[in-house]
Amino acid sequence: MADKTAQEAFDKVAGWLGSESGLEIGDTGGVTIEGDPPLELTVTADDERVVLTHILQESGAGAGRADAIISQFPDRGTTLNAVAAVDRSGVTITVTNHVYVDGLNRQSAISALHELVTAVDTIGKQTLSETRVQEPVEAAATEPAQEDNTVTETQAGWTPTHRVPPAGMKAWAEPDPSLQPTTRLEPAVELVVSEQRGDWANVVGSNGWTGWVDTRQLLQIGAAPAAKSSIKFGGVQLRPLPLIGAAALLLSAFLPWVSGFTSVNSLDIALSFLWDLNASGSPYMGWAIIAIAAGGLVASATKKPVPALTMLLGLLAVGLTGTFLIQMYRGITDSGGTLGDIFDWIGFAPWVSLGGGVLLVAGANK
Repeated sequence: MADKTAQEAFDKVAGWLGSESGLEIGDTGGVTIEGDPPLELTVTADDERVVLTHILQESGAGAGRADAIISQFPDRGTTLNAVAAVDRSGVTITVTNHVYVDGLNRQSAISALHELVTAVDTIGKQTLSETRVQEPVEAAATEPAQEDNTVTETQAGWTPTHRVPPAGMKAWAEPDPSLQPTTRLEPAVELVVSEQRGDWANVVGSNGWTGWVDTRQLLQIGAAPAAKSSIKFGGVQLRPLPLIGAAALLLSAFLPWVSGFTSVNSLDIALSFLWDLNASGSPYMGWAIIAIAAGGLVASATKKPVPALTMLLGLLAVGLTGTFLIQMYRGITDSGGTLGDIFDWIGFAPWVSLGGGVLLVAGANK
């Protein structure tokens, strides 16, 4: 009779869960909940209760992590429960929730499921701040941690080579990003890099703790800080080189491009002069220079710089100015002019424009 009651309760819950969107239940009581990653539960039943269970394993974590997780669960007022087992390989957390058979209905079963899933998601999203660099992978060998969780003992001959960045960083038991991080290292903790494999570094703490981290995030002790190539102003990132380059381009549009008997700026030079020595009239070259300068100013003062755009604008400015200089050379020499005539006729604006374009290119990635 008891087995029949348990089977009937199981069948009811299986039917209810199977009709829910995003849930899939197997014949043996395995429940898969869609997500990234999917969540695996099991459903069991006896003559008194239907039990939902999820098992969470974290390799390399220690007793501090287990205590932190268990402390999240209320001692009373809920059927939700969690137990932790700690061994040399890490922590195993078993989370359960149940519904009594005599109060079983669709709402109670779905509510129990949602309560369990919420608890499991909370555990998964929680950072591993409870297991800091002082807690080695083998929890059984760990000495009592200092209250402020700082490294206080230094091994003989241990000389730090790197330190953790100001934002802190995660550490793994193995150089495998598919594994869960085992530890979160606190900012400014000093470490020794003992081995490197590509972008992974095996590091050793002053108390003997070891782990694997992203070597690109480590700060080398004694290295000079990177020079700032931008200035923040009102939430906008101003980049000096592109900003100066764009300003020089804008100024060049109004300066003399042709000297001699008369001075001519770019707003009086036909754009088609770049391919036709006899061209005249609009559109004028100056407007192209102003447009490039405006684009450079915008590109140099954006919250998210676009290096490719800055580079393109700089190359356009260099190309336009270089083509103008070539056309001036052709026109003067074709008329029998000398090298001295070329420098007499070309104003100083093209050199300002050329410099502005070079600064845009040079500052594209700055």
